[in-house]
Amino acid sequence: MRKNLEIEKLLQDFELVNPVLVIIMRSLRKMVRKIAPDSEEKIMYGGIIYSMPERMFCGLFLRKNHISVEFDLGYLLNDDDEYLEGKGKYRRHLKIHNKEEIIIKKVEKFIKESLLLKI
Repeated sequence: MRKNLEIEKLLQDFELVNPVLVIIMRSLRKMVRKIAPDSEEKIMYGGIIYSMPERMFCGLFLRKNHISVEFDLGYLLNDDDEYLEGKGKYRRHLKIHNKEEIIIKKVEKFIKESLLLKI
């Protein structure tokens, strides 16, 4: 319960930066919790990360003009449409600027796929 209050406080702080993006971030948070209800949700690296016992599979980070949906093993995700960005060794991310991009960039598919990856 305490962590949820901390996350709510973080989201309230984010509203001061970009209230429109926080609405989208709350929607993405609900999506992750629905896909992975047993995941641990905590504040880390200035955003909200989601992990299962074996690894962190997803993170939500507010940037100035977008939300970054990050995947720890993003280089393994099936991305035929090339929506994922990043050139790092493992991590990839989606930039979400508006609610329509949640569907267009297949955020739900990537979260589900990331959750199922095994290291």
